[in-house]
Amino acid sequence: MPTVTADKIVRHDMYAKGFVQGLDYAYRPTTYSWNTGDRIGNVYSWLEGSDGNVYWLIYVNQTDFDNQIATYIKHDSSKLDVPDLPAILQQIDDEKKAAEIAKVGIVQYYLNHYLPYIIGAVVISIVFPAIYKNIKK
Repeated sequence: MPTVTADKIVRHDMYAKGFVQGLDYAYRPTTYSWNTGDRIGNVYSWLEGSDGNVYWLIYVNQTDFDNQIATYIKHDSSKLDVPDLPAILQQIDDEKKAAEIAKVGIVQYYLNHYLPYIIGAVVISIVFPAIYKNIKK
């Protein structure tokens, strides 16, 4: 499974899978909180706090955006959900595949990935009839 980096989550909606408390710039609780199923908002950015945790930066409403009053959400995968995650994972896989094809060429890429299966199928198609014939006798 590919690793999802924080930058891939930016510009995607985040939802609460449990109680989530909004934090201010000093990581103190704000008046904003969300319960299971609530849309927290669109992730505007992220940062790594001095405590080593990842914090998602969101603007709860247009007024907060206009006044640049960000709300931070401490990353906790058990309490946060990004419905676009399957698409993000697929995009990472597609980018990895495209990079490998660009590096080794399309023919070599498919040979590397499917040649063992082709050889296995050929071996089975040769060996199986012989085994079947000996069992039938």
